[in-house]
Formats: sequence, structure tokens, C-alpha cells
Amino acid sequence: MAQKAAQVPVHGSLPAGAWSGADTCGSCRRVCETSRQPLSPRWIGATPNSATLRQETAKQQRPAPGVPVPPSRDGIHLTIRAALFRLLFWTLLGTVLVVGALSFYQFRAALRTEIAANLRFGASTVMQRIDTLLFSHIENMRVWSGLEVMQDIRVHDVDKRLSHFLSDLHAGQGNAYTALLCTDEHGRVVAASQAAYIGTMAPVARSWRAIPGSWLGGVSLARVHDADGGTTVLRTAIPNAFGAGSLGYLYAVLDRHVAQQLLDDAVGHGPRSLLLLDENGRAIAASAALRARIDADRLTLNWRLPDQGAVSYVRDGSVLGYGTVLVGVARSGGYQQFQGLGWHIVMVEPTAVSFGPIWRLLWAVLAVLVVTLMAGLWISSQLAHRIALPIMTLTDFTRDFRQRDVAMVPLPATNILEIRELHHAYAEMIDALAKSREQVVRAGKLAVVGEMAAIMAHEVRTPLGILRNSAQLLQRQPELTEREHELIGFIFSETERLNRLVTLLLECARPTQPDFRPHDLHAIIDGVLSLLASRAEKAGVSLSCSFAEPELVFLCDREQIMQVLLNLVLNALAFVGDCGRVQIATRLDGPGLQISVMDDGPGVPPALRQAIFDPFFSRREGGIGLGLTIVQQIVHVHGGEIAVGENAWGGASFNLTFAVNGQDR
Repeated sequence: MAQKAAQVPVHGSLPAGAWSGADTCGSCRRVCETSRQPLSPRWIGATPNSATLRQETAKQQRPAPGVPVPPSRDGIHLTIRAALFRLLFWTLLGTVLVVGALSFYQFRAALRTEIAANLRFGASTVMQRIDTLLFSHIENMRVWSGLEVMQDIRVHDVDKRLSHFLSDLHAGQGNAYTALLCTDEHGRVVAASQAAYIGTMAPVARSWRAIPGSWLGGVSLARVHDADGGTTVLRTAIPNAFGAGSLGYLYAVLDRHVAQQLLDDAVGHGPRSLLLLDENGRAIAASAALRARIDADRLTLNWRLPDQGAVSYVRDGSVLGYGTVLVGVARSGGYQQFQGLGWHIVMVEPTAVSFGPIWRLLWAVLAVLVVTLMAGLWISSQLAHRIALPIMTLTDFTRDFRQRDVAMVPLPATNILEIRELHHAYAEMIDALAKSREQVVRAGKLAVVGEMAAIMAHEVRTPLGILRNSAQLLQRQPELTEREHELIGFIFSETERLNRLVTLLLECARPTQPDFRPHDLHAIIDGVLSLLASRAEKAGVSLSCSFAEPELVFLCDREQIMQVLLNLVLNALAFVGDCGRVQIATRLDGPGLQISVMDDGPGVPPALRQAIFDPFFSRREGGIGLGLTIVQQIVHVHGGEIAVGENAWGGASFNLTFAVNGQDR
């Protein structure tokens, strides 16, 4: 975008004579050779007298060899090599310590997270196996209670057929049950899998808990304590097949060792332990490691137990005979029709075992630290030596460097990154100065544009006024059709737009601030295409639009954006041939809005894509070369960028990119 001369900041520009003032005389050259700083600005372009020369030379010259160096504030003098050595050593030491500490804590946190997730998963898996086991027992109770042989309770199993059946069931289930019992209505055992139970009373529990689920046959569960500890008993009523009510109850005394074996198999011989808790936190079963440490039958755990799913945390495990432990707790989720009993599985692992690899890592890091420091002492010494040697070369390079040189001074022979960076910074400074000169040239061209616009203003505005007056006279004619009124409206709008364009040219060196208001961008584009529809139709060119969004509100100056699009479309119409295509496309690309004006013409060569926006640069015969300059200026005022590239048709694509905010879109 062309910029006005008053706004072009010529950063780094020097007064006349500043480029070669250091070589104007022998005395100046002598000062430059003995000084490490440029000449004072008041010498540039003038010959200093001897007194001034002596004063400036005394200020700028380095201390000669043998001259005492002024003492530092703290009385300590360091060579460059010693300073660099200390810097490198302490940097290395600090880096190793910080990286080691961060690695230790990061790895510790990651390992803790991984172990916690594994504990939750392990507890959930074991809890699911227990739910499945309970469901199978409950389903057995439901099926067995409805068998015909259970009706022998009516005759007190005089032929022992029911007892033999229960004995066969007990043997067929392996060690799943301690005993299977059938009682009459008074709780007296009538039949049992073991003859010793016949005639005794049914297991007595404080309370029986009905297992929820209409499909589970009204099975109840209770914890019964005896001399060997606590055990779980299932009970269900035996319905009377020949009348109402029930004949008695079927009891299944679960073998506690089955649950213990299940927990032992889940943890194996590893460092983890498992504990099965009822809904009140009382221990039901424990793995071998916990059974060896505590009396699980009398344990009630008051830890945080989830209402659903699984959780993990770290806490004191002294109640289980451990120190600090990582805990994973999972709640019973049920199985099929079985909704669960609210039991919990607690899986624990001592942190001393969990974080054992971390402490081994810490010792390894300390060992690496010692080795690294030993190597760092030698490397720092060598590196400090190598850094100190090129300092004088760098000093000569900066003293002999001349900003007026067209070609860059060769890079000194060194591999030190800082010296290379300094050389690169000088190169960037030269580029910045060149760009500043280009901006000055462009500002001069814009000043010429302003002068030309002032001359043309009278010649252009006079016929515009005549056109507008003629249109007003035509508008007063009777019997005008709707299309004629629309065309007259186009005359009014276009003469007004041309008048504003002349004003814009007059203010090209000092562009007016846009009037930012929310506008429908698609409506602006439709208006541009409507204005140019007849011209495109005569040229045999197809005008189209492509909108990625159904509605797009853009905070802009409507007239200026319309001027941008008109200039770009007119430029495209001038280069496409018969049956050509021109399209305006919009889309939101993340936080940016992109407007593309594309055609299937010959395109813009890559070598001209930067110069095409310069004032008075035109590829059309008879073109002035200000259209794209004004376009770029308006786009920049709107906080956007414009670039020219190639589209899928092979023609030119002028891409306008604007930042959008919440008021846009």
C-alpha cells in the first residue's frame, strides 16, 4: 500500500554527509581508526578544529597498553575468559539442578497418575468379577427354590431325597458353598447337604437385606459371624406349589475362602493388596498380604468410598499395617438384572513400592550430575577460551563496518552463534534502511499523486456535476419505467462515488479515517456485482460469488470496501478474455476473514507481485497505476493485508485478510 509522505517514518536515516563523513579528511580517518565509536554527530559534514578533535578523541579512545584500568566498583577484575567460565559453569550447574528436579517431580507425578489409573482399573475389574459371582449364586437360589424336589419339606424329607439333592448340588458346585440348607417355617433344618446340620436351627443374622430386583426371586443376604469369623449367607423362600404362602427357606452358606482366593488370584504375589467391604465399610474378605497383617473380620474402614464408579487417592495406611499408600476404590455396579449391593473393593499399594523407580532415578540423576559437572568444567574452560578469541575480530568487524556499503561485509571466520547473530542483525539493519528509502520514494510518488489530483479535481468534478444535473432532469420525466429509475439511481450513486474518489485522491497523502460500522459484507459484494453486471455481460465475462458463511457482518467503512472490490473486479475484467470468469469469495479462517477476488486470466508473474502495488505501476495500456495503490492503502487502514497469488484456475487471486472480533461475523 502506498503511504502518504507525512506518515512515512524514516527510521535510522542520517543527515547529509553522514554516509561518508568519516572519510572526509585525514584527521577524521585517524579518529575513526583509533576510536571504537562513530564520530560525534556535530562533526558530520564539517571539519572539526584541533581543540574539538582532541576532546572527542580523548573521550573515545581506548586506554593504551600499559595504562592502568580504572578500578571497578567492587574492586574485582575479571578477564573475559574467567567471566565466561564462571557464567557457563553456574549456568550448567543451575540447568542440571533445575532440569533434574523438574524431571524428578514430573516423572513422579506422571507415575503416580499412571499407578492411580491402574489401581482404579484393577479395583473395578475385581469388583465386576465379584458381582458376577454373586449374580450366579443369586440365580442358583432362584432356580433351585422353584424345583419340585423342594416340596419334600412338606413331609420333612422322610425319604432323604431332598438331602441327597442338596448334597449333589454342593458337590457339583465345588467349594463355592460351605453348606446348603432347607428349613421349615419355624427355622428348623429339614434337609441339608451335610447330615450334621439336620435338626439344627437355621443361621441367625441381625438383619436380612433383600437383594433388589423383581427377577431375582426375593433372595436376601446377611452376614453371619461364627467362631471362624464372618461368612455370607443367602436365603430365599420356597413357594408352596399346592397352595398359598411358602413351605420354608433355602439357605446357601457361601465359602469365605472362595472370595479370599479370588482376591489372592487378582493380586498374585505382587506388592498390592485387596480388601472387600460391605456397604457400611466393614471388611468381608481380604487378600493374603492383608490377612497376615490385620484381623480383617473385625475391621471397619472409614476411608472415602465412592457412591459410584471408581476413585483413587493417597492416604495413611496404618490401619492396614502400611505407611502411606496409593488407594484405588471401586463400587459395585451390578451385573445384568443384579443391581449390586453397594459393596466396595479397595486396592492399595505402598508408596514406598510405587515410587521405588523414582528414587532410583534420583540417584541416577545425581550420578549424572556429578559426571556432567566434571565434563562441564572442561567444556566450559574450552568454550570460554574459544569465545574470548573472536572478540577482537568482532571488534574490528564492527569498527570497519560501513552502513553505506552495498554489499555486506563478509562474516568473520568463527562458529560462535552470538557473532553470527550480530552479523545477521547488521544485515537486517541494512535491509531496514533500504526499505526506509523505498518508503521515502513511495511517499514522494504519493505527493505527486496529491498534486495531480488537485489539478484534476476541477476537470473531473465539473462534468460530474453536469451528469448529476442531467440525471435529475431525466428523473423528472414522466412515464419512466422501474428499470429506467434504477439506471438513473445508478447514475446518482456512481457520480457520488466518483466524486468521493476524487476526494480520496486529494487526500491520498493524508487518508481520511474510515467510518467503521457493522455492514453485511455479502450485501456489499452483491452491490458491486450488480454495478458491474452490464459491463461484464458486454465483455462476455461471468461474474459470480462464493460465500462460505450464510451471513457475514463486517465492521468496516462500506464505501471504502466497495471501492476496493470495484477496483479489483475492474482490474480482473481488464485481463480476462471472452468467456472468462471472475469470482469474489469470502470465508472465515480461524480468527481472520479472507476475501478473494479471482479470475482465470494470465495471472501476475511472481517477480511483479510486490511492485504491482507501487504508485504509477500499471500493466494495462493507458492505466495510471493508482488503483491497486489505493486498494492497498484502504486495506491497511482497515487493519488488513493484501497479497496476490495464483488460484485453481491459473489466474490471479487477490487475497484480502482482515482480523475479526466478536462484533464481526
